[in-house]
Amino acid sequence: MSMESAVALYERMEKDVELQRKLKELGSKERVQPYLKNELGYDFTGEEMRKVILDKNPEMTDADLEEVTGGAHYPIFGEISAIITGF
Repeated sequence: MSMESAVALYERMEKDVELQRKLKELGSKERVQPYLKNELGYDFTGEEMRKVILDKNPEMTDADLEEVTGGAHYPIFGEISAIITGF
């Protein structure tokens, strides 16, 4: 598991609308995580992705992060981040 992998996925998610759709379609952590790891080669923990989200968005507060992982604003991730991070 690696931070580099989490960063790479974050950066891809910023511009890959089709991947965003696919992850929404899969809809659950149990389906998304194997897809990301086995099909796309991304291997990271939920905590690593949370760190990347915070690093890439330094203006975020802990409350903002909870909203992101709960599916609120920050439209690039929204509900997807909750699935990816497992929170």
